[in-house]
Amino acid sequence: MRRYSVSYRVLMLFCSNALLQLMGFFYRVALSRLADASALGLNSLVMQIYGIVVSICISGVNVAVSATAARTDRGEIAGLFRSALVIYTVLFSAAAAPILLFSKQIAERALGCAGTEGTLMLMLLCIFLTGIENVLKSLHIGTKHVKQCALSELIEQAVRFALVILMLIKLEHADDAKTVFLIMLGMTASEFVSVGFLTISFRRVFGRIDPVGKAPLIRPLAATAFPALLTAASSTVFASVGSLLLPAALIRFGMTREAALSGIGEINTAIVPLTMLPMAFIGALSAVVMPEVSSLTAAGKSPVRLIRGSLRCAAAIGAASAAIMLLFGGRIASFFFGFRPEAQLLAMLELKALVIYLQVTSVAVLNGLMRQRTVLLFAACSEAYQLALILLLTPVFGFIGYAFSLLTGELLRLLLGLGAIKDICKNGMEINLGIC
Repeated sequence: MRRYSVSYRVLMLFCSNALLQLMGFFYRVALSRLADASALGLNSLVMQIYGIVVSICISGVNVAVSATAARTDRGEIAGLFRSALVIYTVLFSAAAAPILLFSKQIAERALGCAGTEGTLMLMLLCIFLTGIENVLKSLHIGTKHVKQCALSELIEQAVRFALVILMLIKLEHADDAKTVFLIMLGMTASEFVSVGFLTISFRRVFGRIDPVGKAPLIRPLAATAFPALLTAASSTVFASVGSLLLPAALIRFGMTREAALSGIGEINTAIVPLTMLPMAFIGALSAVVMPEVSSLTAAGKSPVRLIRGSLRCAAAIGAASAAIMLLFGGRIASFFFGFRPEAQLLAMLELKALVIYLQVTSVAVLNGLMRQRTVLLFAACSEAYQLALILLLTPVFGFIGYAFSLLTGELLRLLLGLGAIKDICKNGMEINLGIC
């Protein structure tokens, strides 16, 4: 297997992701035993705000840097790095300002816990470091240097998991706010490790970075980054609004706030991670496919074979996972987490996962084809539809209505994406997806 081949890069990232998921699985088991379900529910709400900020200032830059790096000469990588940092700094400042100004109101009204202001401040430092890490990581992946990214992620998460577990064992955390602060503190400390590792790797691969050099690629990078940013932001904002409104919807269904937070914590800490285990492979596949499609089209070559193979591979992996989880998912959750999820809820979340595997791959293809605006349109439509269903169905059917809404929204986005890929490839690149 050649060092820079698609299969080698996918395998390298898959091995890293699989090990990370295994580590993360036992980390979540430890969290479920060291922290109350209500604290984990509160942490999931904090992570919704985290996700909104990341989607605004990081996600779009990642897509742009990875796709652009695949089309950029080696000598211009340092300029691409500086351009990405300029754009990222501007976006981070814009996203962080409202949280700095209204941290108390966000803690009290959105999170329902006045003691989480400190966690929100620490979260901003964590995100700032994460953004620098992701710029470096995207440059490595776009130029086919994936081994460094895989190793960096493994070291970072090992440090994070160890620190959080150690602090929860050794330090007092009687209330939910203190527990969430310790979890965020471990995340932040681990980011220093990954940024340092990838900075050293960048200097070894591409040479020293001139701190006063020009940033010549800001305009073309921004042209790709901002549609991707809006896509990530719209998806995350809609999803986060739905998650933040979910407790109130469940209360209208007849649950207490504590029971609603506990149920949310169980879903986010146990059930969803179980259904999403194949993302170790799908994430690796999409991370490699996007810059590879971009590189092929820039060179005037057809990406049809790569697109077809990627989608079929994602479908096969997802179908196998769904079959296993539908048969044994309840027993696995009971053994590791001490509760057995409702069969209908587990089935809907597993089907949603299958749809997401195909959807993530199709989005990677469209981004590689530089169709970020198409991705944005589909994301906005499907997320708005999904949020409307959540608000309508959850107060009537509880968690079942919530899961059905998620499944339906993701399916709409997938069908739109597959249709767009067929249309784009029609002229001279006829493609039979075989799964439509």
